Amino acid sequence: HALAATAGPSRIPITVLSGFLGSGKTTLLQHLLNNDEGLKIAVIVNDVADVNIDNKLILGNSAAPNTNPNGNNNSKPAGIVELSNGCACCSLADELLPSVSELITLSDLRSQADGDDSESGGGGGFDHIVIELSGVASPKSIRSNFQDAEFYGMPLLDRVELDTMVTVIDCSTYLQHLHDREGRLVNEEESPDLFYRKEEDRVSKDDMDEEAYWLALERTAPTHSTSTISQLLVEQTEISDIVLMNKVDTLIDAKTGENDINADGDKLSQIESIIMALNARAKIFKTKFGIVDSLHSILGAAKGDGVAVSGITDDHKDAIEALDPRAEAKQPQSLSEATSIPCEDPVCIDESHEHEHTHSHDEEKDCNEPGCTDESHSHSHSHHSHGHSEGDTDSTSPTATACTDPECSDESHSHSHDHSHEIEMPGGIGTFVYRARRPFNPDRLMNVLRLMPVVKGLPSQLATSKEEEQSAERRKAFKQILRGKGFCWLADSNIAAMYWSHAGSSFQMQCLGRWWATLPRDQWPEEAVDEVLPDFDDPSHDEISDGLSKSVGDRRQEVVLIGPGLGDTHMQNVVKETLDECLLTKDEFEAYKKISRDQDEDGLKSRFQSPIPVQMMTY
Repeated sequence: HALAATAGPSRIPITVLSGFLGSGKTTLLQHLLNNDEGLKIAVIVNDVADVNIDNKLILGNSAAPNTNPNGNNNSKPAGIVELSNGCACCSLADELLPSVSELITLSDLRSQADGDDSESGGGGGFDHIVIELSGVASPKSIRSNFQDAEFYGMPLLDRVELDTMVTVIDCSTYLQHLHDREGRLVNEEESPDLFYRKEEDRVSKDDMDEEAYWLALERTAPTHSTSTISQLLVEQTEISDIVLMNKVDTLIDAKTGENDINADGDKLSQIESIIMALNARAKIFKTKFGIVDSLHSILGAAKGDGVAVSGITDDHKDAIEALDPRAEAKQPQSLSEATSIPCEDPVCIDESHEHEHTHSHDEEKDCNEPGCTDESHSHSHSHHSHGHSEGDTDSTSPTATACTDPECSDESHSHSHDHSHEIEMPGGIGTFVYRARRPFNPDRLMNVLRLMPVVKGLPSQLATSKEEEQSAERRKAFKQILRGKGFCWLADSNIAAMYWSHAGSSFQMQCLGRWWATLPRDQWPEEAVDEVLPDFDDPSHDEISDGLSKSVGDRRQEVVLIGPGLGDTHMQNVVKETLDECLLTKDEFEAYKKISRDQDEDGLKSRFQSPIPVQMMTY
């Protein structure tokens, strides 16, 4: 509580630096510590020796002990190397937050000392704290640690604030790791090269007693032991406010100065387009040797309003909003932005580009052409709603709820499983959202999931006759998908809200908890109402009185799909039609609603048995 009682100083912003092995994080750290911008930066690293700090910059050439010869504890904490420019570097302790606390103690001591005469570098406390994660660490886990600490009122969080998440990627290996077809797990057994520089560094149980072995293993164990390399790489890219595309020089021809072109096209543009598709909110900087023009552009750049304060639902909604090319404020931020320009011709039937009269969230512009037969957009006689606000539609109207029948061919109204907000980035990477308001038949969905380039997360099994029946066109379309993420409704439960997460060679179906519709309104947190209702197909949905007879609440399929060629309308239609066939048929849905009215979860599990493994979501 002494930290909380300390008066005066504002919270020190923390920037987290993540990135896969060899991306250039350490080189960037050296620039941070040697900066001449007058910034006093404290850095937490796994091992100070790896940073290779210039001895000429180190004050006293060693860290001071915890206590001085007089026995008091007013000197700086042990294990911290201080530099003459006011910066400092320390090795990570057993836990992250205690390491941050030690730096705050040092910062306070420096602030209390006579700055100009202090041996500690002078000039008061630290301006920033930077935490370097190991190459196999999860930025999502670090974010959760800080959010939990703040939720439980940890006094340290009165002094520091997790502000900005920065990811450094190695342009020379990014595509290789992202397209990893082996599905190697990020753990010591399958990928020892990720944890040890050489074979003799490996922890061997034969070379030490059992207690020492387990202690050593605990220190080296990764936080993502069940994740594949491609999955970790995607997470590092998505959970970031700033992405540094490092080592761009490796893709530029030294003689011509042009990008390296191979059979797959322009690698640099392809990498940038993948980053934009995975994280349209992030600012992208191209760097060589980890050098940025100004440290202010990455340190504390989020100003308390970045992914550090988000959760899984916020991340998803940000991704959905960023895919709306008509919302000017929601455009991807990049050094070279490109999105499709909507066509405003009401009679245009060219499917190769977007039409403004496909539904927009802000201003609905339906097609008013009475003779138009183009099914790719909505018409003025349709009444469709995504439930994005209570004022979007007249909730008392019997037609306010979009049709959820996948077999319906009536063109007089819209169908909620139509996808929208497709974008094609430079480099051929396309993005679109698949939507539906009806549950998937788990067995049929499994047959489709097997079409994706997944080797981890799905049960291994010989191809079934149903899988063999899938057309070559469908196989090609699903093999192209690099990333899929979003809410998923499986027919084996009327309660469980699922999250579809596919990255590279890995797939996970995760349970987020309950659909909000299953909870009485008086149990909703007051602050959550405005965030939850936009996900309902009808804001007046009453589960207790009506069940699913009129609407389905927030239950939905809302999956963002990313991959080469997915900006093409024909490719999207192939994927959409394939997934539509996985939805419950009219008769199946009637059976589902009847069983769910009796609140018979076991009955649903028996009627719609699921072969898809499900994990609980970890935050």
